[in-house]
Order: sequence, then C-alpha cells, then structure tokens
Amino acid sequence: MVDKKRYPIQLDSETKAALDKHLKVSGSKSYKASIANLLDIDTTQPKAKKPRGIYKEHNGVPASIIDAAILRCWSGERIRDKTRAEIIHSVRDALERPYPNGTTWMELYPRWYKESLEGYVDDRLKSLKRRGFIDNPKKGVWTMSWIAITTEEVLFLRLVTEYIEPSKQLNIPQLLRDRE
Repeated sequence: MVDKKRYPIQLDSETKAALDKHLKVSGSKSYKASIANLLDIDTTQPKAKKPRGIYKEHNGVPASIIDAAILRCWSGERIRDKTRAEIIHSVRDALERPYPNGTTWMELYPRWYKESLEGYVDDRLKSLKRRGFIDNPKKGVWTMSWIAITTEEVLFLRLVTEYIEPSKQLNIPQLLRDRE
C-alpha cells in the first residue's frame, strides 16, 4: 500500500468548531473523512481482492504414497534419468496394481485418478526436488539423488508401496526426512 503525502493545516477555533459539528452530523470517523465529505471527495477504498487459495484441497491418493511411487521409479537403476512421462506411467502402474485384498488406489479414487493425477505428480516432483531427493537438470528430465537415500529407506519405500493397502482413512504425514 502506498502512503499518500499528508499536509498539516491550521484552523482557527470557529472553523474547528464547525468542523467538529459537521463530524458529528455526518457520522464521519475522522477529520480527514469529514473534510472529504464537505468537499464531496470519494475516499472509499477499493475492496480488497479476496486472496486466492494457493493450494486446492487434495482429495486423492495420499502424498506419501505418490512420493513412494515416484521414488520407486529408480529402484534397481542407479544412474538413469527419467522423463516426466516415464514417471507418470510408473506411478499409474503402481496405483493400478491390486493389493492382496483386491483393491487398488485407482478404484478408491477413480475421479481424481482420471482428472488430477498428472498435475498432482507434477506437484509432488517439485516437492521432492525441494526436499533434496530428486533433481531435474534439464526440463522434463528427472534424476534421483542416490547419495541422499539410504538402503534402509529404499526398503522402506518398497514396503510402503507393496504392503500398505488402499484406504481413505490413511494419513501418513511424511515418509522420509528432508535432505539438507
């Protein structure tokens, strides 16, 4: 907000008394508003725009499951770069794979799967990059940072993607600690 320059003025007692009377009659909240009212100047502030939500509410597969599926794209491959399309294909495969109880993540969230999966994977890729797990040296190409992930964490990711059965009540805040 830009501050407007203000100018002090001097009033004699008669003028101040008349201004006080007008202040009460007009219902103005300040001398500035009262003078603006007398001079017929519009001082109403434009309505502030409602802040737009930065994030849409997520109502699909939990982020931790998507993160695990993304990071598992590189299992068994130490160096190979992956394209966005390869990562999305791998995540789709992981979400379509049936668990021992016969359910899949895709069946649990069919509308989200069709409409929001690709955009959400893009968001998770950015998050994993920010957290230090992956990098994208070229646009559309992603590389896993293998020095940032331990053997135990790789095993943990495998267990998460293979044994945590789909459920709408599942809430896993964060699978792995951020990397420095």
